[in-house]
Amino acid sequence: MKGTIVWARGITQRRTLLALLAVFVTSTHGTAFAAENAITKTAAPNPVLVLSNSDTQPGVGLASFNVLAADIPQGTLIDPKQLLEIKWTTTYYPQGTKEDVKLCYSRPFSAQEECRTIFPNSSGTLSDFNTQAFGHGSRVIIYHSVLGGTPRYVNPAGTDSVTFRYRY
Repeated sequence: MKGTIVWARGITQRRTLLALLAVFVTSTHGTAFAAENAITKTAAPNPVLVLSNSDTQPGVGLASFNVLAADIPQGTLIDPKQLLEIKWTTTYYPQGTKEDVKLCYSRPFSAQEECRTIFPNSSGTLSDFNTQAFGHGSRVIIYHSVLGGTPRYVNPAGTDSVTFRYRY
């Protein structure tokens, strides 16, 4: 009888341990984001060639911003990441007569772009790409389409910048 009580107590302890293990596995199964980070990049778009037909065929200057492995905190490169927002600031081409600007986002190592119209010489925040994959290899390109202008080349007045804010 004494042996039966000891055996029953062992079963109860094992069940308790299994229950605790099941709770632990269930609670850690989903992706847990522990910290936030921001990556800021700045670049000057290239000069734009103004041709005689530049009132119908725009010249395009661009600034490209790539997320590199060195931008990600050490030890978190393979961890899942969630994009929270992209803050942007644009310059403009003062010698151009008309300018259209768009910000395009690409998922990691993808050539496909998803674009939004933004404005020259301004700033803002986009959260439109939050459902997209984000991490090493993600990219934003800001395109400046310039129609018309006086010199053969029109130059940007300053720089474009983006800040990727994300959770990991």
